[in-house]
Amino acid sequence: MGDVLYYGDSHDTVAQLHCREDVEKLIADHKEVHKLIVLDVGLKHCGPCVKVYPAVLKLSWSMADTVTFARMNGDENESYMAFLKDMDVIEVPTFLFIRDGEIKGRYVGSAKGELIGEILRYQGVRVTY
Repeated sequence: MGDVLYYGDSHDTVAQLHCREDVEKLIADHKEVHKLIVLDVGLKHCGPCVKVYPAVLKLSWSMADTVTFARMNGDENESYMAFLKDMDVIEVPTFLFIRDGEIKGRYVGSAKGELIGEILRYQGVRVTY
């Protein structure tokens, strides 16, 4: 693992999703095991999306046993933009917390501490701010 991270790089601990079917398959695959999915929705040229990605990558390494991390770039193709609209994503970065096939919550922003708190909250850990 080098010290330089590129937002467009592919990392095996963060699933790269490229179409609506990829998202639906990920959700279906994790529905029965009740594992939390953190879906990082961003844009390729969004400053805050790029800024938060190293934190997402580090979290994916440390939480691999309990959380599945995935990422999708909303500006990758037109069908994605429609899919984001269907999921009520209007700002990026947006993190969707999915468990048992349903979106349980969302966090909009790039603050690492708040993101960690939200992940822990959706894992069932009591978090106080």
